[in-house]
Amino acid sequence: MAESLFPVFDVPDTLAEELEEDEKYAPAPMWDVEKGDFVMDGAKKTLYGSGYDAWVLWCTKTIMTQRWAHDGYSSNAGIEADEAFSEPDREAQESAFERTITEALLADPMGRTTQVTDFEFTWEADSLWIECIVTGDDGNTADIKAKLNT
Repeated sequence: MAESLFPVFDVPDTLAEELEEDEKYAPAPMWDVEKGDFVMDGAKKTLYGSGYDAWVLWCTKTIMTQRWAHDGYSSNAGIEADEAFSEPDREAQESAFERTITEALLADPMGRTTQVTDFEFTWEADSLWIECIVTGDDGNTADIKAKLNT
């Protein structure tokens, strides 16, 4: 048979086809929350973390994102931090944070999050540290800690 004028190659499997049956979450690029940039190796190649790491990062970034503040995100992304900070006292603020964070994390578009519990708040002069335990649909838990500027 004559050689084809156009190159022929095999189509690679999709990421979903490559996932193992027991792997619930897809791997994703690693992100340095403090630097606000992808984690790269010495050759400037983006490093990938496990699917679990990607889920933990998604939870952390969701808590650190103000809802409706970024056109690139859907209206379900982020929390209503400005509204929570505007509550009259710390008890009401913490209650509002628990509500908005729980709603945001349970709205995970991939359906990975099933429960958000054990909130702890640490107030500093110009910021608020929020810590909570998040449970995934496979039973895995993660200790999520995020800092919000007041």
